[in-house]
Amino acid sequence: MGLARHIELLQIQRSFSGYTLFCEPQASDETLIAEVGTDRIDELFCHRNQTDQLMVLRGSIDLVVLQQKRLHHITLREDEPAWVRIPPGVPHGAINRGRTPALVVNAVLRHGPNDPRDYRPRRVPEALLDQWRSLAA
Repeated sequence: MGLARHIELLQIQRSFSGYTLFCEPQASDETLIAEVGTDRIDELFCHRNQTDQLMVLRGSIDLVVLQQKRLHHITLREDEPAWVRIPPGVPHGAINRGRTPALVVNAVLRHGPNDPRDYRPRRVPEALLDQWRSLAA
């Protein structure tokens, strides 16, 4: 049975203790922290052997995914915490509309060896640039 090829939005199981918010951990092979700048770069990533599990810790982003030859966006915000699971083979990028960089955690699931192409962004295809720019506006 192959891996699912659709995006999943998972609500966070959380609890408070005083002023501290605790969230259920996300199973992963490694955890990365990334800062999404405010530059408007028309780029997508596509991982071959990993599932990205993203949550915004600070700020907000519009996660843009390419599915069925169309760009779709999912808004992720620190004040509405949720995990987004992006399976292998789904091109995705981010747009930060804020004035400061957003901080994102990625609980990566590995399905095979790293592929060096996975971390080289690709330009948004010419046929989708108008759609991308519309989302970024």
